[in-house]
Amino acid sequence: MQKLLLFTFILAFSIKSFGQNNSFVDRQLDSIQDVHEQIKFLNDWTGTNYRKHPNEALFYSEKCFELAIACKNYSGAGDALNRLGLFAKRKSSYKEALNYYTRAIDIYKLTDDSTGINKTLFNRAIVYSKTGNLNQALKDYLGCAIFFENQNDTKALSSIYNSIGVVYKRLKNYNKALYYYRKSSGISTEYNLNSSLYLSNTNIANIYSIQNKFQEALCYHKKNLDVLKAKPNKYRLAQTYHNIGACLLLMKQYAMAIDYHKQSLNLKEKIGNKSLIITSLNGLSHSYYMTNNLDKALSYSKRAYQLGKEVGNIELQENSSKEIFKIYTHKHLSDSAISYFDIHDQLRDSILNTEILKQVSEIQAKYEAEKKEAQIALLKKENNNKAMQRNGLVVILILIAAYAGFIVYSYYSNKKLTRLLRLQKSRIEWSKELLDCRNKELKVSNQTKNKLFQIISHDLRSPLASVSGISHLIQILLKQGRYHELDETSQDLNECVTRVLNLTDNLLSWSLNQSGKLPFTPVVIPVKNLLSGILKIYKAGAQQKNILLELSISQNLFVYADRPMLETVVRNLLNNALKFTPEGGLIVLGAEMKEDYTEIYIEDNGVGISDEAISHIFELDTTSSGTRGEKGNGLGLILCKDFIERNHGKIWVESREGHGTTFRFTVPNAEKIFIEESISHQ
Repeated sequence: MQKLLLFTFILAFSIKSFGQNNSFVDRQLDSIQDVHEQIKFLNDWTGTNYRKHPNEALFYSEKCFELAIACKNYSGAGDALNRLGLFAKRKSSYKEALNYYTRAIDIYKLTDDSTGINKTLFNRAIVYSKTGNLNQALKDYLGCAIFFENQNDTKALSSIYNSIGVVYKRLKNYNKALYYYRKSSGISTEYNLNSSLYLSNTNIANIYSIQNKFQEALCYHKKNLDVLKAKPNKYRLAQTYHNIGACLLLMKQYAMAIDYHKQSLNLKEKIGNKSLIITSLNGLSHSYYMTNNLDKALSYSKRAYQLGKEVGNIELQENSSKEIFKIYTHKHLSDSAISYFDIHDQLRDSILNTEILKQVSEIQAKYEAEKKEAQIALLKKENNNKAMQRNGLVVILILIAAYAGFIVYSYYSNKKLTRLLRLQKSRIEWSKELLDCRNKELKVSNQTKNKLFQIISHDLRSPLASVSGISHLIQILLKQGRYHELDETSQDLNECVTRVLNLTDNLLSWSLNQSGKLPFTPVVIPVKNLLSGILKIYKAGAQQKNILLELSISQNLFVYADRPMLETVVRNLLNNALKFTPEGGLIVLGAEMKEDYTEIYIEDNGVGISDEAISHIFELDTTSSGTRGEKGNGLGLILCKDFIERNHGKIWVESREGHGTTFRFTVPNAEKIFIEESISHQ
């Protein structure tokens, strides 16, 4: 009884509201004497109220069109048809919408209303795009773009260029898509159209992601952070953080990806949209899965699955259950994995059944329409043909029913077998993948072990043998009184001992790093103090080869990194530069600030490196000899690469044979780190 009363109250309120709106519009129409002003009022009112009062707006749009046609106000009639096309599009009645827009264009042509024609072309292009008629959509977009270019309507142009880019993207013509996205971006930047600029940057980033140019995509997503500072929008900021996290995940920068996904999740939880929250939870789950933190990955996936159930989105549940199945498989929990595989399989079947039911509904609707047409045709036939037609229809229905029964029987007969085969196939594939990963890890481990034994047995023994020989030589020189030769011999002894210590330090660091026991403690480091301190250590060694050491740093720079690791990297690279620079040479140690990081470089004018050697320079098998025959095994450079990557940087080399070598690496700026940390804790 209470429900009936509530329904009656709502119905009465709706009728009253409709009557009040009608009364207001009718009063306004009565107060306007000129029919053309009435048409303008109706078009303005329906354009403002089509969302708030859709039924009334539809009614008055039809009335407006009748008035406009009656008094031959073709521009007003075209505007009314545009409103009617909008209502049809909002109901997904695209065929009806196209009919309204095409009629509007024809009517605008009667009065040469170019603005009306081209605005309608834009609206019609949107519908063509939604229905998959991309070539016709492109034709309409390009047609109205020429008009608005001549009118210098920057706001409309920015929107049109973005839409053209979307069509080219769907046609997989990514270069054309980028061209129009950039045109939209240029206009938006010049005229401070922040909403359009955000959309352009996002579209450009999406194209770069498709092309696997993740660094470029990341750059454009980060540009949107600056756009959103000028015009804050929580939803867009949350989505931008998610996009940045997704790019970093593809770039295998898992720690930073996790940070951005967490920022995105934070904002989405404040917004309260559960569907948006699920995308961030899935991003975090996959990031933790890739770092082998399976417990955290599992917790995020389970939360995403639960939210998917709450919002009733079967597709989101299906994605989350598949991820949970993968994690349980990786954890070797077969019972739990099979349980979620069954859930995933049922959800996928449910999606498939929904699609089948939709197709059946469409077939049924088509059949009902055809049936009505057949009935009309039957009424026009002679009586002696009615029985034959009816029998024919019955036969067709029986055949359709029999065929449908056969399809259903075949489907359910094969469903169980297919599911079991799919489960078995998934188990085999996952087991094979795990075995392949372990085999690769074992192979790399064995190769590394063999190489380390070779280094210990050869590279460490050789300098120790030299130390032993020099110590015996010193005893002989002392007995024979040849004191003037002791100075040179002691220098040789010092070089051998230094080589042993450097190699031992590198072996120890390598061992700790490979076992995961090397601590990682990033702090704020003044770059100038760090580099000048290391230069002092190597000053004496440089003087022995008459090599000039220079420090090139123009400002106080601060980086956020692990100090022992950073010192090890600079020492190894500087030691290599001394080794391969001839007497009288020059070595420059410097640093420059970039946008988000500091670039440190060690430049020498030594012997240089061949292109072939550069391609393998960060591999353990690399060997080389210095200007005085000093041996190198490549372990130091491998250690440099590992340490720089642990500090979220990159390392590379630039060189030409006979013209010197420059090693460069990047380290995050301390200021950038603090900014990101402050954002993440808001």
